Amino acid sequence: MPRVVYVDQERNTRLTEDPDAVAQPVLGFFLDYWNAKRGASELPPPASFVPREVRSNLQWVTLVDVLPPDEGEFRYRLVGTRSADYFLGDGTGKTVREAFAHADAGFVEGAIWLLRRTCELRRPIQLAAPSSSWNKIYFPSFESLYLPYSTDGRAIDRLVTIFVFDRFSLRGRAASDTAA
Repeated sequence: MPRVVYVDQERNTRLTEDPDAVAQPVLGFFLDYWNAKRGASELPPPASFVPREVRSNLQWVTLVDVLPPDEGEFRYRLVGTRSADYFLGDGTGKTVREAFAHADAGFVEGAIWLLRRTCELRRPIQLAAPSSSWNKIYFPSFESLYLPYSTDGRAIDRLVTIFVFDRFSLRGRAASDTAA
């Protein structure tokens, strides 16, 4: 049963653990895809995520490797072009802390918490947040979905995240060296 946790009620930031369905079409497509790939299993294996099967939506996808627990980190295996546009940089090959080295520490820890929570829950998490500004840079509202994958059916070793927003709202936004 889905559990909605309001992260910030005043700004209407919404986190939903284990959503049954998602209204946003791209996120809905990926939730259905994840459910189809897991079949009767609790979790789908990473090899079941086939990029050519999601080709038209691949631009919204980020693949995240779960590093050993003693490292307490995650590494971006692949960052989709839309996420790179949104965050003003491509974090492919970097850990979360490396990719957002110039970002607010609270943002970085929040991003890591969300990835960890997905691993702990072993179920999808949906996050929706309104537009904001940081360091005089505009960031439009977004919705994202975090999907856990497991090679052995127990430990989460890969997360597939989907991050969607109105890409046309980025027109005219100046790039900055302070974002990821």
